[in-house]
Amino acid sequence: MIAIRNLTKRYGGVAALSDCELEIGAPGIYGLIGPNGAGKTTLFDVMTGLTEPDSGTVLIEGRDVTGFSPHRLARLGVARSFQECRVFSEFTCLENLLFGARGTRAEALRLLELVNLQRYRDEPAANLSFGQRRLLEIVATFMRKPRILLLDEPASGVNPALLELLLESIRRMYEERPCLFLVVEHNMEFVMALASEIVVMHQGAVLERGSPEAVQASPRVMEAYLG
Repeated sequence: MIAIRNLTKRYGGVAALSDCELEIGAPGIYGLIGPNGAGKTTLFDVMTGLTEPDSGTVLIEGRDVTGFSPHRLARLGVARSFQECRVFSEFTCLENLLFGARGTRAEALRLLELVNLQRYRDEPAANLSFGQRRLLEIVATFMRKPRILLLDEPASGVNPALLELLLESIRRMYEERPCLFLVVEHNMEFVMALASEIVVMHQGAVLERGSPEAVQASPRVMEAYLG
């Protein structure tokens, strides 16, 4: 479904991505982990058109989409969430889901129920806790019916009491509409429980890839994290 070929992105003398290669050919929930500065968010930014690489290509089903605008990529079915959690604070929860979505009001209400936000349907998103806004952002992104959904640290800042709901919500969204979920996450317990396959980045490139068990047992991964 998506292939990254020799992606390089430098900021001054620092290589955020260095000949990065990654190919994911089937729907599934994939985790993307790595130490701080490994290049995970930069990779997301390039894949979603927010950043143009210095070299290399991004392919979706064999089509070169390198340098496409975010809007053009969205029309091709690429969607993402952000670390800082982007919702329309002044809009109601229901309006957040319907804004720019391809689904119906009934589907929006069902998704709000999925993340236990149905009682806030007519309240502005500003009234929600941070964790609830995170849930709202993810289901609003899912409402666009993406084929490739990139989640950037969904568990960050979420109260531990909501983490299990977040985990189950992502699983149920995938079960409803299997597509490619790629999840950047620093919460190791969360991502290892969620993803069936883990990709590890280090110094701007893919270091390791495999099952959660194999990745956790990898000496190269432990060395990357421990320095």
